[in-house]
Amino acid sequence: MSTDYAQAFNDALDAAESGDDDRARALLENVVAADGRDGEAVLMLARLERSAGLNDQARVRVEGLLELVPNHVDGLVELADMLLEKGDPGAAAGHLRTVLVERPNHWEALLLLGDAFSDAGAFSEASAAYQECLESNPFSSDAWFNLASAQEAQGNLLAASAAYQGYLQVRPDADDRREVLAHVAELEAAGQSDPQSEG
Repeated sequence: MSTDYAQAFNDALDAAESGDDDRARALLENVVAADGRDGEAVLMLARLERSAGLNDQARVRVEGLLELVPNHVDGLVELADMLLEKGDPGAAAGHLRTVLVERPNHWEALLLLGDAFSDAGAFSEASAAYQECLESNPFSSDAWFNLASAQEAQGNLLAASAAYQGYLQVRPDADDRREVLAHVAELEAAGQSDPQSEG
């Protein structure tokens, strides 16, 4: 990246940080036009486009990066997230498996793989992916919460309760804290009265 484009990228970061996403996008478009392989610029621009509701444009941009750099890990993760948002967990899972071959402990890829399995109703596989994610990043509140949901969907009420408690441990200021605590109490009561709930 030349000095001019490096400055443009830094200016885009400043603009985005100050809330001027239109200026940030304009600056990043120049950077990406000069070097479509600049994954950091492409992905920042795609994320800004997504936040502006320009999802198709963002997807085309990320796919363009992946044509130039086929195994760009963060590009594959971003595309998988877009595919999940569009309701295509199978395609998302394929990209995430590619990432995990390159980087087996990529916590975000594991989180999204869990989401893909959950979206497909494969809650046991989702639970395994979320647990692997938490081995890499035990502070992911999304992984804890989604693990709890997947365990609950399987009828593993006490395991779900433990995962919800993990969620509250990493997010003690969660807006839904009161509701989650009430649900934990319900799950524990149901789990203790039905020993089959963990089988």
